[in-house]
Amino acid sequence: MRQQAAMLVVGVLLTGVGSAPVRAAAQAPTAEEIATRMVAHDRERQAELDGYGSQRVYRMEYKGPIGERQAEMVVRMDFSAPDRKHFTVLSESGSTIFCNQVLRTLMEGEQEGTLEQNHQRAMLSPANYRLKLVGSEQLDGVNTWVLDVSPRVESRFNYKGRVWVSMDDYAVVRILGAPAKNPSWLMGSARFDYRYGRNGEFWLPQRSVTVSHLRIGGEITLTVDYGTYQIAARAGGVPTEAVNTGLRREKAATAP
Repeated sequence: MRQQAAMLVVGVLLTGVGSAPVRAAAQAPTAEEIATRMVAHDRERQAELDGYGSQRVYRMEYKGPIGERQAEMVVRMDFSAPDRKHFTVLSESGSTIFCNQVLRTLMEGEQEGTLEQNHQRAMLSPANYRLKLVGSEQLDGVNTWVLDVSPRVESRFNYKGRVWVSMDDYAVVRILGAPAKNPSWLMGSARFDYRYGRNGEFWLPQRSVTVSHLRIGGEITLTVDYGTYQIAARAGGVPTEAVNTGLRREKAATAP
């Protein structure tokens, strides 16, 4: 289950079927150029981000031979740069087993996926992925390049599928795909849909849905609604007083 959870947060970590096509530019960049610019812009944004927090809702629905089961957890998540996440469970309901064995494990996997070395493995870059530019679309009012991607080396930290990239600032807007490797013998197949939203100059997860089919029968749907963010940015490389002052306290409390 831990491997399953890590897969769910591939960077990720970390939109819009049937969107109207956007007329391609006279001289579109190559897929490799788009990905290289993505990496550069991502580094710039990371350098300006000190932390963020939000109240999330994790939901799990199971349908299969043992009937139907549901579980839900409301969670406060605080991130402190460069790679620390802290989760506080505010409430939980439904199946206790699924809350403990699936949703809590999902959070553990998300913490693992945030670590710098794992983030680098999952980063969408020419070094990590084979890339193909397949067109352009307008997605929720954002003009995007559309890339087909597959990993050069398959692992539980990367994926294969389709990625939408903002033409404006080279941020990932949506990822639709599947893990490069099945996370465990129990999993027959899995598909995920990660959507991101702009928060000022930053793009952060907005909603994710993962549907997994089990070899023993049944289907699990995991949904995460990421809520409204409070962001702490840096001014001239120095952390500002966070919009959410709790980030400051959380960073100090969880520092090694």
